[in-house]
Amino acid sequence: MRDKSRDGLINRVEAYLLSRFSLFWRLVMAIPPLRRWANKRIIGRAAQRAPSRPHALSSMPCKGDPSAAMAGYTSWESLTDRNWFSRHLPPRTLKVYPDVKLVAELFKVRADGPVISEDSTVLFLSFAQWFTDGFLMTDTADRRRTHTSHHIDLNPLYGLTREQTHAVRMMSEIRGERGRLKFEEIGDEIYAPKLYDEKGVVKPEFAVLRAPLGIGDYLNRLPADRAAEIRKYVFAFAGDRANSTPFTTMLNTLFLREHNRLAKILETAYPAWDDERIFQTARNINIVELIKIVVEDYINHISPYHFQLLADPKVCWREYWNKPNWIPIEFNLLYRWHSLVPDSFMFEGERVAAKEVGFDNSFLMASGLASLAASASQQRAWEIGLFNTAPFLVPIELAAVEQSRTHLVGSYNDYREVYGYPRVNQYEQITGDQGKIDALRRLYGDDPDNVELVIGLFAEDVGPRAAVPPLIGRMVAFDAFSQALTNPLLAECVFNENTFTKEGLGVIAATARLQDVVNRNLAAGQESVVISMQITKLD
Repeated sequence: MRDKSRDGLINRVEAYLLSRFSLFWRLVMAIPPLRRWANKRIIGRAAQRAPSRPHALSSMPCKGDPSAAMAGYTSWESLTDRNWFSRHLPPRTLKVYPDVKLVAELFKVRADGPVISEDSTVLFLSFAQWFTDGFLMTDTADRRRTHTSHHIDLNPLYGLTREQTHAVRMMSEIRGERGRLKFEEIGDEIYAPKLYDEKGVVKPEFAVLRAPLGIGDYLNRLPADRAAEIRKYVFAFAGDRANSTPFTTMLNTLFLREHNRLAKILETAYPAWDDERIFQTARNINIVELIKIVVEDYINHISPYHFQLLADPKVCWREYWNKPNWIPIEFNLLYRWHSLVPDSFMFEGERVAAKEVGFDNSFLMASGLASLAASASQQRAWEIGLFNTAPFLVPIELAAVEQSRTHLVGSYNDYREVYGYPRVNQYEQITGDQGKIDALRRLYGDDPDNVELVIGLFAEDVGPRAAVPPLIGRMVAFDAFSQALTNPLLAECVFNENTFTKEGLGVIAATARLQDVVNRNLAAGQESVVISMQITKLD
């Protein structure tokens, strides 16, 4: 049995040491063997802060009554049917469920305006949205179900099925086309083909693709001429969420360009290879590039630690927590970072309301990919937390609250305990913000044990050097490392030259930040730009 008090003490000591003594950690990172040892220990500790997979329960409802609460016991189906989310804790009915209309007040921006992030850029929030949209995929017909593969697999680019993947591939044995994804060249920039024809109808070759999520309802609210203009710039992506904003489209386009660049390298190095082998090998390399960026750019930005983590596959080859991936419902819910999104963005010197840019890729095409990435890096995100969500996103926040209640997700205190934090008995232990304290007490009474997980997560204060509050950070680290580094492509028998080629391993080794992929895919004659998820890295 785990000694939770001992674990808690070790966690506190490690957090204290890692968030201080920057000169010491720079020295550690400068000595490769020492850095690898520290990296393995830090990641291992993060991946052991909650029980590892397989989880005993899933979001599958009772068979006798599909509308009833989730079954609170283990079954063969709950252990194997991945059309449902897994779950860390069993279903629990809480004592208090405030009316969602009252809960909405917890998200609305205060009269004195939003809190702006000290260090996170719009590029960070855009990457978070695009990346997590690749595996946090709630089924819109039944919000207890999911159609994710449960892997980091670049499905916004490649899709979830072979048929979707084939629809966006060139499928050609002609030299110069082997292994490539379909694309169009517009000016000096490379983009995916357009999804719709001139009449606004999906092209037959893309009929198998899922419609961009939410586009119908969004365009129906717009004047016909405006909707038609937006539809002209929607791209044929195999993932149904990649067209959501100009920024998500930018990232999907970047990895499309990277895939085709890799295919060209492989075709040159291995002229006897056919279309299929070139495509599959380029896809393997591209996915692992993404995993490296997730750990070494994205997670390092989220972390308040001075030590910069490495995406070293060897970290988990002999670890008990190296288990097949399965996304838990709690991970889905904690990633509702809508408060990061500002109410407007700058495009080419013009300020545009955020609610007006949905599915409108003309902003990307007007700027060009690298310029838009640089612009996103120069704009600050808002700070994650309560009382800081732009008005047009508040209904989406409430949908998360309702989804949490549908799944009978436990309390904020329940998850503090399972992740190694002590339970709180005063609201002042959650936050130092008196306004939040008063609001929580009004809704949940005098006992903070009544606070729902999705509220408590965002009620916490964001600490120094951190991008997210403490419990979110710990939960992200646990699930990120135990899901990212256990990817099949990083397995001991897979991560080698046979899978990636010598050239591919070289590209992977040379990839640590999103900046690296952008630099390799600039338009012809374009000067390099500086991009970052972190404002201070632009100085």
